[in-house]
Amino acid sequence: MTTTIAVPGHVAAIAPLTATARAASVTTALRSVATTLSDISEWMSANGAPADWTGDASTAADHAMTQVAKETDGARAAFARVAVACDTYVDRVVHLTGVRDGLVGRRDTVNDEIDALLTKIEESTADDIASLQGQATALQGKVDRLVDHIIQLWDDVTAAEDVLIAAFAAVDSTSEGQDAAARDTTDVRALRAELTNLGGDPDAINAWWNTLSAAEREALKISDPDLIGNTNGIPTGDRDDANRTSLERDLDDLTAKKDAHEGLTKEEQRLLDRAEAARDALNIPATADPPDTDTDVNLIVYQPGAFGGDGAVAVGYGDPDTADNTAVIVPGITNDASSIAGQGDDAYRLHQAAIRNGESAATIAWMGYDAPSWNPENALDWPGDGLDMGSVINEDKAEAGGRLLADFVDGLRATDTVDSATGDQKSNLSVIGHSYGSTTAAHAAHDHGLNADSLTLIGSPGAGGDHVNSASDLGLPEGKVYAGAAENDFVSWLGRDGDLGMGKDPTQADFGAKVISVDPGAEFHADNLEQGITNHTSYFEPESQSLANLTEIVQGEEPDVTGGRTQDANDMAIDWARDEAVHQVEKEIDESVQEAKDVYNGGKDWVDDRVDDFTGLWP
Repeated sequence: MTTTIAVPGHVAAIAPLTATARAASVTTALRSVATTLSDISEWMSANGAPADWTGDASTAADHAMTQVAKETDGARAAFARVAVACDTYVDRVVHLTGVRDGLVGRRDTVNDEIDALLTKIEESTADDIASLQGQATALQGKVDRLVDHIIQLWDDVTAAEDVLIAAFAAVDSTSEGQDAAARDTTDVRALRAELTNLGGDPDAINAWWNTLSAAEREALKISDPDLIGNTNGIPTGDRDDANRTSLERDLDDLTAKKDAHEGLTKEEQRLLDRAEAARDALNIPATADPPDTDTDVNLIVYQPGAFGGDGAVAVGYGDPDTADNTAVIVPGITNDASSIAGQGDDAYRLHQAAIRNGESAATIAWMGYDAPSWNPENALDWPGDGLDMGSVINEDKAEAGGRLLADFVDGLRATDTVDSATGDQKSNLSVIGHSYGSTTAAHAAHDHGLNADSLTLIGSPGAGGDHVNSASDLGLPEGKVYAGAAENDFVSWLGRDGDLGMGKDPTQADFGAKVISVDPGAEFHADNLEQGITNHTSYFEPESQSLANLTEIVQGEEPDVTGGRTQDANDMAIDWARDEAVHQVEKEIDESVQEAKDVYNGGKDWVDDRVDDFTGLWP
């Protein structure tokens, strides 16, 4: 007698969602158009007929301007409404993508269990039938529940799509747009005033923002993207929405003018350079090999005209509001907003290393202060930058930047997710200052109580003024001040007190920081300063000791440390200068000797040739 055991069939593959979180780019475009329409509508409403127009012509002009403003405001309301709908749709897609990923994992498990049961049946005896039938029945229950959840997933996807389509359909005519504008009771001016009255307090701003409706938030992001995108305390995702709107506006306007051969002023070209650099920094994961479509990239600061045109930009790889570990990287001299893509490369490399332990991370390239900057290639175009670079010999810009950095970190703390179990902020937050950026970070810590879990100073010309004599003066948790410098990094030889110094060398053993292991860098000479610059800018290079140790710090772990320097930083510079003088003299002697040898050998060869010539005259 044959007994049949009813084993469920394999669960079919679950199709991927056709929409992804990248659909957020559509929302950015919609929001950018709405911002432009908002500006036009406000201008048309505020400006009627020219002052010297009178009579019927003036009345007609006023009427026309008012009508156009009304129609434009209707279009603005339509775009604003669908932007909210798109935002909601993208959030829903992100959630449903996570649901699908979970279902895919369950499908793989169930199908493996089915295969295992079939193998057992093939090897079974009559005594095993009852047990195997029980296992098959339980497995069928798992399959049925999984299939039900898969069906529910696609129902939810369809429902989300239907809501989005309905939002577009509700404002797809001029009259419907104007109706939407008439029903829009959001008082943007009042909301703007409420935000201003909070005085820049990031905790108060975050609490206020969370009381707003989705429509009110969207209205502010459309009417005031520059304000919303650069206000500490507003969540990272909303800042990114607003700043991408401003970025797209700048790229569209300036590129269109350039393509039309209208000619950009120097100021406009500078603005375009910084907008393009911000765009390139945002695209770093997408242009990686292989392309990275998983990392959430955020434009957290975008002020391309700040600091006299140097600009301010911050780009985050990962979301600091939800990340387990967050790092803010502060660059130094020769950097401004036009170099943010290069800073982004370092931050992204650190991000990829920091997530290898399975935890989430956000690494932020923060060019949010006015560092001494100068590009020698553009020296003739911007001679003022030469004066800017001269400010590297003092700490004025580091002190001003320290306040801005402390404020930025306070904003990250305000928007950080709070652990419901402990009430503590979730993210372990590290600040890493490089070069002049380390002096800036040290001022943020000493002068403003930097709210970070750790501070790392690398390639530092000094730890921030005469009032910082040891790591304990920086106010960080005990044992959480780190420092590192390549042996042949000439910038790290500058640490000293006094008018011509920027504070103590933090890698000195008696300073009290934990000094991390760093590759020494190759020796260099005065006629090969490029190698010296490479030594100073290689702390984030792949496979380097410094990157490995920075990764440990960002993850909240202890890095590999050394005992620190015992030779004074300035003495290292003096020793290099003495050795270099000897090297150059020896080199000059060697070259002179070689030249003499070349002259002698050349003359000898000439004489030999002439002897041969004369010898050949006689048989």
